[in-house]
Parts: sequence; structure tokens; C-alpha cells
Amino acid sequence: MRRTLAGLLFGLAYACATLAISGFLLQRTAFNPDNSSAAAGVILGDNAIRAQLVSAIIDNSSTPVIPDDVANRPLEIERLRRLIAKVAQHPDGQPYFAQIVHDAHSRLIGDHPGPVEITGEELVSITRTQRAATTTTFVLSVPEVTALAITNHVTDWLVPILAIAAVVLLLAGLSTHPEKESMLKTLAVGMVVLALTSLIMGYLVPKFAIPALSKSVWAHIPARLADEQLPLVIGMMVVLILGAFLAVAGSGMMRRQRRWSQPISTYRYSEERRWS
Repeated sequence: MRRTLAGLLFGLAYACATLAISGFLLQRTAFNPDNSSAAAGVILGDNAIRAQLVSAIIDNSSTPVIPDDVANRPLEIERLRRLIAKVAQHPDGQPYFAQIVHDAHSRLIGDHPGPVEITGEELVSITRTQRAATTTTFVLSVPEVTALAITNHVTDWLVPILAIAAVVLLLAGLSTHPEKESMLKTLAVGMVVLALTSLIMGYLVPKFAIPALSKSVWAHIPARLADEQLPLVIGMMVVLILGAFLAVAGSGMMRRQRRWSQPISTYRYSEERRWS
């Protein structure tokens, strides 16, 4: 009975831990605009995102920056386009796009209440000319993805609850299980499951599944952040797999110790004698 109860507690603990780790890793990639802002260079490394952002800036700021009466205006506009793209790719220029990337990501996951706006003041540093300050504030086309918005709001309050529940259930299972050797094996299996969950939810889902939810290029942000957070995911997997290995090794040591501590069984042989 105690073993069945402990198994149930371990199962619930692993379920809660799996969901908590999944939510935590998704918060690091899909639902954290601060991370995308800090890693603006990583986001702008996506060719589609950078091209759309540069085109939006050119379409709305080319007239204030390059008046209609300028000679060879198409050539000057093309030079401005290359300049903005160069600023977006340069480490010193990427921080100028940080707030735009932050607002775009927030809009994507439902945290930004209104449209993503770009002001003329923001364009001064990007275009390298004060004339850009006269640009009328314009809206960057970034959709809100309903599935991401719902998941984002749910994980905000659900992850802490699941993490606490996982710890409580795990401690209850440890105190209830009657066989320590079997308990360690169960822990090892759970750690391997959590390691696989870390890979799936920390990398594969934001890298491939989330971009498929929307045709907007801004849905590529989680994929870019997944590449950035890959060392964290790998580190978690290594720790969990190492923990599983230690649990299996501990189980084997306990089994050998139990064998050596048991008394050796002896058998008495009696010789049956026949008298003739």
C-alpha cells in the first residue's frame, strides 16, 4: 500500500515538475520581452525580421530624411536603406533597436496594449541624421498571436504553483516510499524524463512550433531566443542526466550493501545411513 501511494505521489510530482520546467523555459524564450530587448542583436540576426524593419523605416522616413527635390533620390534612398541595415547589424547600433524589438515581442504575446509605434526621435540614431526627428510616428505591423497570449498569461501564475506542488509531492513520496533502492530508480527515470522535457520545451517548441503559429516574421523571435538559450537548456540536461546516473549508482550500491549485510544461509546435510 505504501509503495503504491509513493508511486502515485512521484507520478504527480513529475507531472507538476514537467509542466513547471516547461513553463519556465518558455518564459525564457517565448514570453520574456526583456530577454529579446537585451538580445536585440540576436533578434536582428534574423534576415526576415531585419528586412521588414528596415523596409518599414524606409517607407515612413524617406521623405523627411530625403526630400523629393533631392537629385538622384532613388539612389539616396537605397543608400539610406543600406545604412539602416548596417546599423542593425553592427553591435554598437543594435541597442538603438532594443525598444522596438521589446515592444514587438510584447505585442506578439499580448503584453503590449496597443500597436507598436516608432517615433521620429528613435530614428535619429538609427538613420544618423537629425532630419529623421520630423518623421511622423508610425505603426509597425506586428500581430498578436492568441495562442501565445493565452499561454503567456497562464504560465505567469501557474509555474510558481506547479513548482511548489512538485517539491511538496516529491518530499511526500520520498518519506512514504518503503524501499529506498526502488525509490532511487524511480528518481532516475524521472530525471531522464525532465531532461527530455527540457530539450523539447526549451528548444524544439520555441524553435520550430511557435513560428508555425503565425505567418508574421516577428514570430521568429522565440526561435532566435531559443538559439540564445540553448546553453542553458544543455546545462539543465547535463545536470539532470548526471543526477539520474548518480541515483542509479546509489541504487546499485544499496543493493550490494544489502547483500553483504545479510547473513549467509547454511544448510545442514544429513547422511542417511542404511543398516543391512
